[in-house]
Amino acid sequence: MIMSRVRAFAAQLSLLAALVALATFLSTGPGRFANGTTDDGLRADVAKLADSSRDVTFSLIRDFVTGPGDAPDEAGRLAEIRAALPAPLPELVETGWFIDQVGPENAAVGGVYLKNCPTLVAVRRQTGTDEATRLVEGRRPASTATTAEAMVGSDEAKALGIELGDRVTLNALSGSTTVTVVGRYEPVDAAAPIWADMKLARVACPSADEDTRYRATLLTDVAGAALAKFETVQVKQSWRYRLDAQRLTADRLTALTAAVAEARRHPPEQTALRSAVDTTLAEFDRRLRSVQSVLGVVRTGILATVAGLILLAARLAADRRRNEYALIRARGGSVGAIGGRALAETLVVVLPAAVAGWLAGAAVPGRPDPQEWLLVAGFALLGLLAPAALAAAGARRPDFTGHRQDLAASRPSPRRITAELFVIALAAGGAYLVRLRGIDAGAGVDPYLVAVPVLLAVAASLIALRVVPFPLRLAGRLAGRARGAVAFLGLAGAGRGAALRSWPLSVLVVAIATGIFTGTVATTVGHGRDRAADLTVPADAVVTGFSFAVDTPARVAELDGVDRATPLLLVSAAEVRSDANPLIAQVQAMVVDAAAAGLDLPAALSTAGPADVVPVVASPNLAERIGSGGRVDIQGRRYAFRIAAVRDMVPGLGTAVREFLVVPSQALRIPDFQPLVPNRILLDGSGWDATEVRRVADDGQRAQTLKATGQQVDDAFQLNMPATVTTRADYRAGLDERGVDGVLSFTFTAGLAASAALALLAVALTVLAGAPARGRTLSRLRTLGMSGGQGRRLLVFELVPLLGVAVLAGALAGAALPALIAPALGLDDFTAGVPAELSADPILAAGVLAVTVLAVVAALVVEDVANRRLRLGTVLRLGEEQS
Repeated sequence: MIMSRVRAFAAQLSLLAALVALATFLSTGPGRFANGTTDDGLRADVAKLADSSRDVTFSLIRDFVTGPGDAPDEAGRLAEIRAALPAPLPELVETGWFIDQVGPENAAVGGVYLKNCPTLVAVRRQTGTDEATRLVEGRRPASTATTAEAMVGSDEAKALGIELGDRVTLNALSGSTTVTVVGRYEPVDAAAPIWADMKLARVACPSADEDTRYRATLLTDVAGAALAKFETVQVKQSWRYRLDAQRLTADRLTALTAAVAEARRHPPEQTALRSAVDTTLAEFDRRLRSVQSVLGVVRTGILATVAGLILLAARLAADRRRNEYALIRARGGSVGAIGGRALAETLVVVLPAAVAGWLAGAAVPGRPDPQEWLLVAGFALLGLLAPAALAAAGARRPDFTGHRQDLAASRPSPRRITAELFVIALAAGGAYLVRLRGIDAGAGVDPYLVAVPVLLAVAASLIALRVVPFPLRLAGRLAGRARGAVAFLGLAGAGRGAALRSWPLSVLVVAIATGIFTGTVATTVGHGRDRAADLTVPADAVVTGFSFAVDTPARVAELDGVDRATPLLLVSAAEVRSDANPLIAQVQAMVVDAAAAGLDLPAALSTAGPADVVPVVASPNLAERIGSGGRVDIQGRRYAFRIAAVRDMVPGLGTAVREFLVVPSQALRIPDFQPLVPNRILLDGSGWDATEVRRVADDGQRAQTLKATGQQVDDAFQLNMPATVTTRADYRAGLDERGVDGVLSFTFTAGLAASAALALLAVALTVLAGAPARGRTLSRLRTLGMSGGQGRRLLVFELVPLLGVAVLAGALAGAALPALIAPALGLDDFTAGVPAELSADPILAAGVLAVTVLAVVAALVVEDVANRRLRLGTVLRLGEEQS
């Protein structure tokens, strides 16, 4: 019996089941994908950290020994300390090492000691090095109580000129020690984390007049480390633990941050914790809360729209069977029996649909949300109970006459007015609280506050649909004076049905508002990131190095595809002296040919010529501190300047620099014997080969190193900073992919697509809900001679005003939402340091218009199909009128 009724009303029940399946899928799938993307972003952020910041390292507080046997090898404590770490740190540790080290100290290598800039060498004993190295020459250390032995890496041996048998002496302040090199090794995996803090590197010399020097590490054994500690009277012991980034998940951020803080407060005895991973986790958590606010608003809007569509489908199914339920009541059936009948029918199709949607969502890769089962259960219950409740409510007053319900629309009951005012007050109060507290006040996203945008959209629809009947009635009166009845009848029907259709049209308003809100936020963030990319990479690409020969930009400009190569010098700690006071400040100075670079700089700089006092651009804080002018030291020469303009940001310095000075190089009187040496090259063009650009740039660095130090540099690792090429396109794309920004991009894309699709579906269901009544009216009018074309025009006059008002209300609400709740969204966190300025895309406005047109077309098509399916014209002409 139940299955026969299910088959008889398969269309209505299938629509309801499809919506429930969609709702349960949206309750699980997108959330899991967002969680997975968030976890990937967290792992990527942690993986990019410097190893000294990423690892959890406990270092011995004291750095001296008091005699033989003091500070012995403590490798045995490695497992003990790990086990005592606060949860969840122990399970997140991938591996660990014990380090016993002397240095790095000034060293004499092979009897050669560079007095002005000696090489830095450390002697280290570290667990795990035997497995991580491959011996290529000699043997492994076998130190004794009187002789320390070590082995050297191949790169270190080449850079320092070390051969087997050479002796390396470390000269510490309190003593010296000598180790004999007995072996040469190569790493099994040079990228393994064990080598992170002992790679060969070039560092600055003690004197600013010198260039750079090498810092290298030699590997010894337990006895060698003990002898080195005793002879230098110093010790550096640490227990270093590498966190496995692949085990990190965003839902454990709070616990993990608290665990690192606890370990910092209560480290193992006589040790101190060195790690910045908790700072990174806290910053990620702060940005994640902002993302969750935006995601919560979009997700709530979409789920609220789907819930409204489920209610519309349930209402549609109940209206189609109103006569059936009235007949059951006339034969003695109770309201409860009718509700149970509807519940049994929907149970057959809705429950499997809910399970299918949940399973489809569960198949999406990602971490499940702990609360997702509540949403799934809620939508399943909504799909099961809504048809039964509406059927029972309709059966309380059975009706066979088919009376017009819209006649009462102009006289809303006090109860309904009170309910509408309550919704409006709830929305207004929520908007105030959101601006005051934010959506996430530290204890997770507040369900009420995250629903405020939906409440505001519903409130906008209620206000609009209460106001619109008045202009429609005026337009109807004007149409009544004109020839033809189509416009008059359509506008009259729209005016009477505005309040009656407030529920269906509110669903459309929420869908449109969610889409406009998502688009506005996406445009705002996108424009901010575009501006950040322009500030950081002010040309098609930026070539970065330590120092290039003066002719390097010209050589780069000769490459195929390069249109322009402009030298640029960034001085990280340029000394600035004020003319007005004795202040000496250190700021970031950018020196560039403002006339040729094509940067967005004031005309005072781009038109400046050689002068004794050059015009500059200064940051607001610096301008306030130094007054109108001063002098700046650039590569050993002092230049006088006057402040011609003040700006918060300038292209070429990025978004993080807050105190800066921009100097036009074409205005400086630079002597030919001491030209400015650039460390950046702005590159414009297309189709150039990045590998060739790096090669030419590194050749320029080698030439500059040879000129400055007289040293020939052959290998890339010997360069202070191998050249890198960063394109604006790559940098801009990276802003969309870093950390939690991947979740934001997914939110924008999914929100816009889902809102557009659900808006069209809302129009279709709104039209279907009123199709039978309009079909009966149209059939009666056709008996009076109305043609099919006039009937479609009647539909346009009746539906277009209401749909237009709904779309307009949704668009206005969606555009106003970012401004209303902007403080709670924290959009500045996603624009790479550029202030987020709310902006709308003209394409978005065109999209709203397109949705309106599609909605009207969809309404016409759906209505025409519904009329043909019901064949009401034929029924009425035969005298078999249905109510």
